[in-house]
Amino acid sequence: MDFHLDSTLHYTNSMYAVIRHTFDMDTKDKYASVGEWKHHVWLFDTEEEAMTYAITLLDNPILLANEHSLAYAIETLQTGKYFQVGRESVAIGKVKEKLKVISEEEDGEESIH
Repeated sequence: MDFHLDSTLHYTNSMYAVIRHTFDMDTKDKYASVGEWKHHVWLFDTEEEAMTYAITLLDNPILLANEHSLAYAIETLQTGKYFQVGRESVAIGKVKEKLKVISEEEDGEESIH
């Protein structure tokens, strides 16, 4: 089945997302530890609200142990909208309107999903 995107976008109000990627380790058995990537998203009406919340996610012990490291992380997040330390990252992005995914059915007719 073929898919394509209807790229006609209609922007209404801007929203911003804070995205956190983290690797969650399960260390119950020290000889067979496993983990998985977790991806969390929070939505905000303004970039300022998103930034304020994103800064609270800079809670890595490496950053909290040194005021200069935390200041650098905040400055990097404010200027580049992204910061990563180890397996943790925080990003701020502008939310786009969703696209319509259109697939062609086996009989050749198009349907919108």
